[in-house]
Amino acid sequence: MKKLFLLTSALCSFALTVSAQKPDVVVILTDQWSPRYTSWDNPQVKTPHLDQIAKEGMIFDACYTTSPVCMPARVSLITGLYPHNHGHALWGNASGYYVRAETAPMFRDMQQAGYTTAQIGKLHWNSGPEWKREYPTPAEYHKALGLDVVKDIAGPPDNITDRGLYGKYLSGLGLLDGVAKDIRRRYVLWEFEPRASLASVEQYHDSFTTGQAVDFIKAQPKDKPLCLVVSLHSPHPPLDAPGEYATMYDPEKLTLPANVPESFKRESFNVDHATMKKLLANYLGKISLVDHCTGRLVTALKERGTWDNTLVAFTADHGEMMGAHGMLTKGRFYEESARVPLVVRWPAQVKPGRSKAPVQMMDVYPTLVEAAGGKTTPGRFARSLMPIATGKRERIRPVAISEIGDTPPLRIMVRDVRYKYWADESREYLYDLDADPLEMTDLSADPAHQGTMNRMREQLLLQLRSSQVNFAEGYKSKVKRVREEEASRQSPK
Repeated sequence: MKKLFLLTSALCSFALTVSAQKPDVVVILTDQWSPRYTSWDNPQVKTPHLDQIAKEGMIFDACYTTSPVCMPARVSLITGLYPHNHGHALWGNASGYYVRAETAPMFRDMQQAGYTTAQIGKLHWNSGPEWKREYPTPAEYHKALGLDVVKDIAGPPDNITDRGLYGKYLSGLGLLDGVAKDIRRRYVLWEFEPRASLASVEQYHDSFTTGQAVDFIKAQPKDKPLCLVVSLHSPHPPLDAPGEYATMYDPEKLTLPANVPESFKRESFNVDHATMKKLLANYLGKISLVDHCTGRLVTALKERGTWDNTLVAFTADHGEMMGAHGMLTKGRFYEESARVPLVVRWPAQVKPGRSKAPVQMMDVYPTLVEAAGGKTTPGRFARSLMPIATGKRERIRPVAISEIGDTPPLRIMVRDVRYKYWADESREYLYDLDADPLEMTDLSADPAHQGTMNRMREQLLLQLRSSQVNFAEGYKSKVKRVREEEASRQSPK
């Protein structure tokens, strides 16, 4: 009996220790991933590692980027603010912009919760040397952001003088000249030309980034949790899936959504369905390569011994039109561009399933902090997903919004649980996503939907009014200050 008691006590103690242990946190941030091409919605997509993560986690089917272009969205993630708060220049990938450390507290919040922090891969918060006005070196700037480890690996090199980490790697292999010239040719002619990379799978950009991330995981002490953002460039163009991933998908066996026209013109290219399937085949090859990279990360975490207590968030900065409505690339409010995949997985904490609640990609930030047992810096408009992921609430916000533009009136979108509304420089749009998920029928001019139009306009206005940075927070009038001072003087010591 005594031995049984001691064994039971030991097991209980072990269980308490495991349950109290902070999770490792890994964010897999991809670039330009259309939500149409996730395996849980599209059986054509081959992503077994991500399938397993999605099976063990919660899929958020109505997650939207704050802006359908790289930099503003990525800035929103680390600031927890909308573009109209963080003031990204032109709301695009503009030059002369950088994130001020005091406005971007995500990594500092994780540090304060006891984590070693790192981002490896594409950062893309800054677009010029302006940060040097305040910080003599990149290391000091990254330290101010709360990052312990940074490996800034920009997109694939298009310049033979590239001195970035990946450029140096290719140079050491004797490949930089060829790869850079190939990438530049694609950008000059057409970045959507579907043709295999000159780099092999092992030499490819995302494989290199993943290798750096795996090395980081292996180097971390097991008695301290890690917070790692792995930022991969794929499936962003150019369409240069490497090696076997360039031929993994047979274009003739692929089907296109009904909102892809039989033919359309982009730049000087006429794109028909046969051509579009070739583009899609290479794009899906890059998606499957990301899945392969994900498998390497999972293996490293299993070897570390923390996989069963690792929170994984898989998402993208924005989507890709991939032929929908006769368009390519991003910058639009259609589902393919403004909506992004999002899965949150944390065993025994997150309930597996799917949520239709409108959420924002930047909500990943306070989700990580809450899971870490930390506190999110006040003044953020991002919201933790944990109440939904744990089954305590169905929604954390009434609507999700997205915004982009460089000339007034700026374009802005709002999505509730059923409808999507947006306005651009010339007109308004309305879609019933329950009845019309491919957004084939614009209801904005339908008299029967004018009530819905008015309601969506009001929801957008309310959201904008409710998400303004309150620079007067804590303000006290002079009269109130004087009265408080007088009361303090008269109070007994």
